[in-house]
Amino acid sequence: MDKSKLEAEIEKTVDQSGFELVDVKLASHNGKPLIQIFVDREQGGVLLDDCAVLSEKVGECLDTNNFYENGYFLEVSSPGIDRVLKKEKDFKRFMGKQVKIRLKRPVNNSRVYYGDIAGFENGQVLLSGDLKFSLEDIDEARLHPTDDEILKGK
Repeated sequence: MDKSKLEAEIEKTVDQSGFELVDVKLASHNGKPLIQIFVDREQGGVLLDDCAVLSEKVGECLDTNNFYENGYFLEVSSPGIDRVLKKEKDFKRFMGKQVKIRLKRPVNNSRVYYGDIAGFENGQVLLSGDLKFSLEDIDEARLHPTDDEILKGK
């Protein structure tokens, strides 16, 4: 299975539907492939009905392109309040928000850093406290909401 080709086809389908593909995770469930896709929309968020419609469209895409001949499970959901940040536009969109960054290799004896997103320049995420991390060095970056944001559901 070529994950990059799968992601590209899913992203095209999601984009055409007016949403943004945030992440794709591949796993196995009861011996069959499990495809989890996380989608968002800048204005209005993602509703349950949106997930159902996108599930149908992405399912058609997977079937048309014969990605899985022996069946699969598909889950479509919003990325949640602690959404993954992967692309330059993600970091720019959430500037000022707190983030948790886990690095592929330790820097100053630590692989995990927290800070407010201060910007994005030259392929690097800029955090409060003069921290800079290259996208290539980041294993995972997620929003790290405050207690108030969690209680307000933002």
